Amino acid sequence: MSRKAFLRLSGAGIVAAALGGKAGAQPAPRAAGAAMPAGAAPRRTLIRNADVLTMDAQFRELHAVDVLIDDGRIASIGKNIAAADAETIDAGGMILMPGMVDGHRHLWQCVDAGRLIKMDPSGYSRAYLGWQRRMMACMTPEDNYLVELIGGLQAIDSGVTTVLDFAHGQPSEETALAAARGVRDSGVSGWFTYQLGRAVAFGPGSTVSMARVHADLNTTTEQSWKTVERLQKEIFSDGTSPLQLGLAPSNAIGRSVAEVRREWERARGTGVRMLAAHLHKPVKPTAPGTIGQRDSGIRDLYEAGLLGPDYHASHGNRLTTDELGLLRETGGMLCSTVVGEFPYMLTPHMMASSHGRARHAGVAAGIGIDGPLVVQQDFFEHVRGAFLSLFLEPEGRDIVRAYKSQDSLDFATALGARAVRLGDEIGTVAVGRRADLVLLRTDRIGFAMQGSLADRVANFASLADVDSVWIAGKARKRNGTMLGVDWPKLKRELAAAQQRLARQMATITFTA
Repeated sequence: MSRKAFLRLSGAGIVAAALGGKAGAQPAPRAAGAAMPAGAAPRRTLIRNADVLTMDAQFRELHAVDVLIDDGRIASIGKNIAAADAETIDAGGMILMPGMVDGHRHLWQCVDAGRLIKMDPSGYSRAYLGWQRRMMACMTPEDNYLVELIGGLQAIDSGVTTVLDFAHGQPSEETALAAARGVRDSGVSGWFTYQLGRAVAFGPGSTVSMARVHADLNTTTEQSWKTVERLQKEIFSDGTSPLQLGLAPSNAIGRSVAEVRREWERARGTGVRMLAAHLHKPVKPTAPGTIGQRDSGIRDLYEAGLLGPDYHASHGNRLTTDELGLLRETGGMLCSTVVGEFPYMLTPHMMASSHGRARHAGVAAGIGIDGPLVVQQDFFEHVRGAFLSLFLEPEGRDIVRAYKSQDSLDFATALGARAVRLGDEIGTVAVGRRADLVLLRTDRIGFAMQGSLADRVANFASLADVDSVWIAGKARKRNGTMLGVDWPKLKRELAAAQQRLARQMATITFTA
């Protein structure tokens, strides 16, 4: 994509120009994944005879019922609904469920999927930080737009309608703005959570010390706040949009309470409703008076008065019972990236995921993919990982004895929605809820025909079964095909970017 084309595209906020089309194909789509202009009211849609996995508080399952979508919301659920003016979809034998929620994903990391893999644990741990820093220093605004667009589209394709995009790969104002436009234009809902303090003072051809790199990537400057102002003004000015702006303050571990308080208070002063943080227990306690002097730092944040219902911790491995209690008391949220965290079992101070103990303790807990760089996009595999990983530690084995399939699905639906502050909007199939829905085909030979709907979905569903996806009532995928998305073209553009970026990254040298 040329810079001229990119600027024209991002200024209009329309994805059609990026997706393009083949010669002789029908006209390019008018909005990302949608069959109507961006912002237009969605048409009424009547889904007939579906088996509905509601994921409501009673985990009810409804069979052969109709669901009417009107003005972006679920207007009615029942038998023989009359809606002559609605588009009608015959869903006989299919399963309708809530759109899934990914509470922690770095969408931008789809830029280099496969470069590193978790099945090479030692190689991954040695190379990841260097890869991350080199990559973010080389990516252009055009690259950021492209990969955030692709990342959002891949999420929708898999039945994930909501993501908390932890955007920590954008070290400049222009790359951050381009990334935000990309995820917005993909049509996925949730949060674009901009990471503060991610400056880089190097680029292709540079030789730079790791100490300088680390300092630049953990220091919030006035430039960061200027970027926040532009994001709010230019992209996230509509408080009713399905995609909203969140902020991720600089890493708190090891910093003074006063310093962290100043940054967090300023972040909250912008009016954002989500403060996200990577949370890892330090190898050893930090100095007195800093965050991390006790366990994972949750107690330090609590006593500083900094925890609240906008605080979202990702990972949070080995959180203590006391720390989980403080999160519950203050309304904080947690997301475990259950598949990506398996290698943490090699690190004694981290160990297994905390989502099971968090849910058991009354904390809103979800699951996420983390880095598309290293794990698969099929979110049903991550749902199964949420169950299997509970067996890794004694506390989890005690909890999992009482689990049913719906308990693991809860992390990706109703509870997962609460874990990103959207529990009143999405996560269940119920009248009045936003119509973020996924319709699953069940005719594949490997899709079980017996058992409850929850059993069949949690244990046997896959990305290949996702027939249709709606976000706020707008169709994004139908009949197994993403609407208006030219995957081959996007893959060619991604491959070209990968090759160019690999050459540029190889010219950067880090010294001790």
